[in-house]
Amino acid sequence: MVAVAFVALVILAPLNIAFWWAMRIRLMRMDSAKDRIEWLSFRSGDDVLDTYAALFPRSVLPRYCRVAFWTVIVSAAIVLCAMTMLQSI
Repeated sequence: MVAVAFVALVILAPLNIAFWWAMRIRLMRMDSAKDRIEWLSFRSGDDVLDTYAALFPRSVLPRYCRVAFWTVIVSAAIVLCAMTMLQSI
């Protein structure tokens, strides 16, 4: 069970990185010439997600990235709780 969850998180990570880069590159192409490079490094992740969702309302990429982020956070919390409970036994 733990191995399946770990493999899922390992697959989720590169997929999520690829989606982030796809969103940033697409926003870079939509922006004016002077601000293009900002989308690659200077904008925050929330700014990218909000702008992308506003420009492309039917896209699932922003929703997927948020779900992937919270999946990792919840998984880490579950592992932390499980390790704490097992150490106290």
